[in-house]
Amino acid sequence: MIKSKYRWDMPQRAAEREQELTANLGLGPMVAGVLARREWDTIEEARSFLEPSVEELLDPLRMKGMAEAVDRIGRAVRDGERIRVYGDYDADGVTSTALMIRLLTELGASFDTYIPHRSREGYGLNNAALDLAAAAGVRLIITVDNGISAVEQIAYAVSLGIDVVVTDHHEPPEKLPAEAVALVNPKQKDCPYPFKGLCGAGVVFKLAHAMLGRPALEYADLAAIGTIADLMPLMGENRIIARLGLKQLRQAPIPGIQALARVAGIDIAEISSGRIGFSLAPRLNAGGRLEHADSAVKLLAAASEAEAEPYAMELDRLNAERQQLVEHTTAEADELWLKLREADGEKPRRAIVLAKEGWNAGIAGLVASKLVERYYLPAVILAIDGETGLCKGSARSIDGFDLYAALTDCADLLEHYGGHQAAAGMTLRADQVTELGDRLDLLAAERLTEEDWQPKRRVDLRVSLEDVTLSAVDQLAALEPFGNGNPTPRVVLEDVVIKEARTMGKEDKHLRLTIEQAGRSLEVVAFGMGPQRERMAPGMRVDLLGELSVNEWNGNRKTQMMFQDYRSGQLIVNDRRAERGVWTALERLIATESEGLAVACASKAAYHEAASRYGMTGVTIGLYEMAADVGIDVSSESAAAASGDKAGLPSGVRHLVLVGLPTEEREVGSLRSWLRPERELERVTVLSDGEGGSRSSVGAAGKFPERRHFAEVYTMCRQRGSWLDSPDGFVRETAEAVRLPLATVRMMHEVFVELGFIAANGVSRKAVANPPRKELSESARYRRAQEQAAVRQVAEMTTEELRSWMAACHSGA
Repeated sequence: MIKSKYRWDMPQRAAEREQELTANLGLGPMVAGVLARREWDTIEEARSFLEPSVEELLDPLRMKGMAEAVDRIGRAVRDGERIRVYGDYDADGVTSTALMIRLLTELGASFDTYIPHRSREGYGLNNAALDLAAAAGVRLIITVDNGISAVEQIAYAVSLGIDVVVTDHHEPPEKLPAEAVALVNPKQKDCPYPFKGLCGAGVVFKLAHAMLGRPALEYADLAAIGTIADLMPLMGENRIIARLGLKQLRQAPIPGIQALARVAGIDIAEISSGRIGFSLAPRLNAGGRLEHADSAVKLLAAASEAEAEPYAMELDRLNAERQQLVEHTTAEADELWLKLREADGEKPRRAIVLAKEGWNAGIAGLVASKLVERYYLPAVILAIDGETGLCKGSARSIDGFDLYAALTDCADLLEHYGGHQAAAGMTLRADQVTELGDRLDLLAAERLTEEDWQPKRRVDLRVSLEDVTLSAVDQLAALEPFGNGNPTPRVVLEDVVIKEARTMGKEDKHLRLTIEQAGRSLEVVAFGMGPQRERMAPGMRVDLLGELSVNEWNGNRKTQMMFQDYRSGQLIVNDRRAERGVWTALERLIATESEGLAVACASKAAYHEAASRYGMTGVTIGLYEMAADVGIDVSSESAAAASGDKAGLPSGVRHLVLVGLPTEEREVGSLRSWLRPERELERVTVLSDGEGGSRSSVGAAGKFPERRHFAEVYTMCRQRGSWLDSPDGFVRETAEAVRLPLATVRMMHEVFVELGFIAANGVSRKAVANPPRKELSESARYRRAQEQAAVRQVAEMTTEELRSWMAACHSGA
């Protein structure tokens, strides 16, 4: 058995809804299935989703504060007042800033831009920057992607004679900056704007619509990048913006995006939400993370590719540096976390909070994401400034834990914080880090259920290989663009057989399988799962969870699956009893996968030989016969300690190697215990016992009688009518007639007595004239005898019999 890494949220088939969608919209079964799973309740809603229209863009003046913002910015343009655009250093912040540059340029405004340095200034408005603005004669500051929580800073700006228009999309705090001329944020509690999911660039896109008196479709390119990069839900207006923007990027990209795509190795004509999220956005973020975000703004504002090229190359270089820094910092953070856990002992921690001097705050969010992925706990990563004693950093959360709400409950520990349910940034004193960790730990324990601690993957469709055609996968493109809120459809292929498994890529990091089902085959790939190759043996039946796609190579197109998780209820049994050289075979097994492997020996001679050869490897080595009493017996030479487990195996064993098969009832009982489903064994390898034969006369009592044998014996009982139960009487006569051992016939008579077929009175026996109708299996004596016979026969089973018996034990039968 192999358990899945994720909790699979499997779909319930909505056949009626699928048929309705297919009939009314002419959809293929896969697309209709996805829409039905995602609960598009009406045909009109589904049609709007599939065919979003510019006409569906909402009136920007419905957004609270928009009219006041338009009025104040318009007056500043008319009066020639100096305007400063105050941005942010992430991808949403720089695209928001670049969009404001376009808008103010088009309006003929006098303006400049300012983006704070992440490490030196931190997120949002700060008084030192406001002093610089006042000294430069700025009369109006327009914030983009920040400002909604800057109560004190905006009050300070007003005291300097500077008006502030806030455009933001982050969660508003209870106390808002009331002295701002306008607060434009659809998430304000009393804002009537119906769509709340805009990013910072999306809010600027709506501001441009309001200022220009028309939808600014030519601004959709950068608005789409900001939306996708900031992981906004690709629904409603965001879906319209993303589709418009992607079309514009493919057909008429600005010089900066052309240059950035070229250094990233992207064909701009094939730009997608995935390529933005995984290639362009990290490069746009790189400047703000490691140096300054100005280079990204200058790239996006460049008038020509020649002007843009050096900025694109610089961002590409910084991104490569960022990748190395993230890898190094993640390793340090992981080491720090493991030491903390070791110091805690058995006490569980429900949140990761780590801080260290020398870390770069600009990559804290990326490192936090890595730790969330590895441990599935909310994670906070903080960089300590040794001079100020302050920590700055970022946090990432897991499903079900509202990070912003949790930080709000810890606000007394924080100098500053902001963000949303899944991600946040913060500043606090270094001496408060331990307290923050303790508080978040308690909040997570209180607010999350046991089920929440296993990551979940929502599945859209259950499919068979017959369903996975090129046409069907092509049709899924109708659901694009994919991203947050509209993820790439995730499917489960159930009960497929692995035909071939091989690793690929540098250091064999990735995995490629060929799977089969009902005469069809498919190639599936998993990135980063190369180490799983040993667990996925050819012939194994598995369920795979992943995403379907089309692989194009040299003009050829074929379907493939990128799989993310798998599971199997099958126990793989490798019967290698016929092989010579048991110790060479065992040595190879230990060398290739010592972790999660245990060895059980059928004889003391085999055990002592195995322990002397491999005791120092740390692999658990023991005897069947001692397992049930004291836990599997581990030699003094072995580095592994006995577990004391009643079933005789330490936890975490995935591969059990049997050197010989058991022949005694208590030994077989131990093996049954090891094979039971809750043990989660994945594989059993059976080798010869190293002595060239079995230890006892297995099968001396013969095989368990078949049903026809019971019928023959009972017929003789009916014919005799009555008799005395004695060793040399009717029982022996019957045994000789049917050619079965005396003990077997006596057991059969006992079964008949228990079932009411024979009446017993002392030593007298009499066949019942009208016996009850009962199955043999209803007799406890029959079941016990059957099990005892099976025990005697385990060591003599054929390969197929052994696999069937072990599979039955593994299934709990």
